[in-house]
Amino acid sequence: MLSLTLIAALLTGAPDSLYDYRTERGFLAMPDGARLAVTWWLPTPKHPGERFPVLLEYLPYRKDDSFYARDFPLYDYFVRRGFVLAKVDLRGTGGSDGPVPSREYSEQELDDAEQVIAQLARRRDGNGHVGMWGISWGGFNAIQVAMRQPPALKAILALHATDDLFHDDVHYIDGALHLDPYILQIDHENGLPRTPGYAFDAAYFRDRFDASPWVLTYLKQPADGPFWRRNGLRFRPEALTIPAYLIGGLLDGYRDLPLRALGYLAGPVKAEIGPWVHDWPDDGTPGPNYEWRARAVAWWDHWLRGGPDAIVREPRLLVFQREGHAPDRNLAETPGHWRFEDWPVAGARADTLHLAPGGGLQAEPPSRRATERLRYRPGFGVMAGDWWGEPTGDMRRDDAGSLVYDSPALDTTLTLLGLPRVVLRTIAGAPLANWTARLEDVAPDGEVSLVAGGALNATQRDDPAAPTRLVPGQSYTLAWDLHLSTWAFRPGHRVRLAVSNAQFPMLWPTPYPMTSVVEPTGSFVVLPLVPAASPYPAPALPVPEPRRHRPDVTHHDDPFPAVERASYDPRSGMTTFEWKSGAAWSIGAVRYDYTEAETYRTTDSAPARSSFLGVASHRVRPPGREFTLTTTIDVTSDSAAFHVTVTRELARPGQRTRVRRWRESLPREWH
Repeated sequence: MLSLTLIAALLTGAPDSLYDYRTERGFLAMPDGARLAVTWWLPTPKHPGERFPVLLEYLPYRKDDSFYARDFPLYDYFVRRGFVLAKVDLRGTGGSDGPVPSREYSEQELDDAEQVIAQLARRRDGNGHVGMWGISWGGFNAIQVAMRQPPALKAILALHATDDLFHDDVHYIDGALHLDPYILQIDHENGLPRTPGYAFDAAYFRDRFDASPWVLTYLKQPADGPFWRRNGLRFRPEALTIPAYLIGGLLDGYRDLPLRALGYLAGPVKAEIGPWVHDWPDDGTPGPNYEWRARAVAWWDHWLRGGPDAIVREPRLLVFQREGHAPDRNLAETPGHWRFEDWPVAGARADTLHLAPGGGLQAEPPSRRATERLRYRPGFGVMAGDWWGEPTGDMRRDDAGSLVYDSPALDTTLTLLGLPRVVLRTIAGAPLANWTARLEDVAPDGEVSLVAGGALNATQRDDPAAPTRLVPGQSYTLAWDLHLSTWAFRPGHRVRLAVSNAQFPMLWPTPYPMTSVVEPTGSFVVLPLVPAASPYPAPALPVPEPRRHRPDVTHHDDPFPAVERASYDPRSGMTTFEWKSGAAWSIGAVRYDYTEAETYRTTDSAPARSSFLGVASHRVRPPGREFTLTTTIDVTSDSAAFHVTVTRELARPGQRTRVRRWRESLPREWH
């Protein structure tokens, strides 16, 4: 076996020479005649007959405008190292023909992907081997397409993806309703006209402007089941047989997949988990970073053209072990170190800490029985952010609306790596309730850092695909996993478990005022602990290389500076969470201005009457033309229903504004 030092040298060494290349735009014809828009990145052969592997990224995110600047440093890096790259707009998005897809990861999307891969494999400049890759959506569909086992697809690389759409995606986080800014962003972009001409013809209005918004689709699927599981790897792991390189971030909402996959995939798996949010490992925040593109090249070289197997011979898991640190919403560099491990980690153990009456957390079950009352305060939870991601500040504000259980001050370091598990004995206070648990680190000075979090929609306590309402006054034992974390609890610090019925605005407030009961006897948290030191040598990871950027893109001053603000009105009991952002750029002579804003509200005394209002706008100015598309999503609730209004408005100078509006009230069953 190669030494890890030699492996690092092979991965970080510069190639002997890079390829020149050109780009071309074109179309791929589907069997029904629809054309999918593609941008080709084509290396110039260094000798006659040289052939290259082909890498596919396949997205709805508009390669010719929205993602035009984003793509360059990624594609430029890979094509210069001898790969043909194809960036394809999904049917009904960007420059491709057809109507907007019916949903994310539709059967049409996956059917088309198989056709695309077959065509890529037949390219005259290709070697017949295709890899599929991407971050977020591109990682999701790379996994789902691989499960269909198209013959030419030889390996995948998926960053920040998941195997369980209902539990982990942004529509029902941990099985509880979540209205993410993403649903506004994607429903808005789905209404934009085709690139590059931005024609306002009959096909545009039929296929895009008038297409039903996805927010309605997902609100009509409030329980797990075939809609969500059909292409979920977690439920059909045997379907993925080709090598899979899976990358996650400790501050990303999709962090759990790499470890789960190590446990159930039979084929070659490479899992890497860094300290970042939903970002690329070479420049994601918070650091530290490494040059993942170099490691990806080594992966593709091996599986797509029979190159060295150094990266495959490494231990299967590369993970960033966080040291305990103070809470910091602006964290730039995470204290800690990289470690190689196999999975499960050698020497791992599960330590159980039991809840004790009066707020204790201890090694032994409590000697006396007690009950503790938890008042539901729907506006609490804002310190943890909009999903289980992003750096967080001091958690004491959220803990004020929770029951908290603290261990004694530690006299030794506890090194955590894995998914903590919580078991609570409760008495229901209402028919609908979300339970959230946060594992926290309490420093000697009282500051509280978030270590891990997770929630349970209690209607799904037995089976997320067969929810049932709670019976107030009845006892239940609830059990769920928190999300993946690494951490070192230091001597003098205390371990805290905070439990609550609210995690606002991450989880839509359940409708009924209530007081629930926790019974400490029989309630506990299980900590996945590992040895502080790995048996493997410390990884020597490639240093991030400077990113190259497109010369024809100009970034302008932000027209709508970012704002994130939470406020509470003690007179009305209303909590408000606001988020705003914007961007402005030019591609050649075309100017783009984008703004969005979301506002979430809930009230202590009437959590049923919660609301979400999102507004997104694109102003596009090609030479001699201008148009503005605005999308508004307005969701309000009462105890019986969600009331949804979605409005698209198209404005052009000197012409009548065109408006399309959808209004629906959807029964409130489980959220």
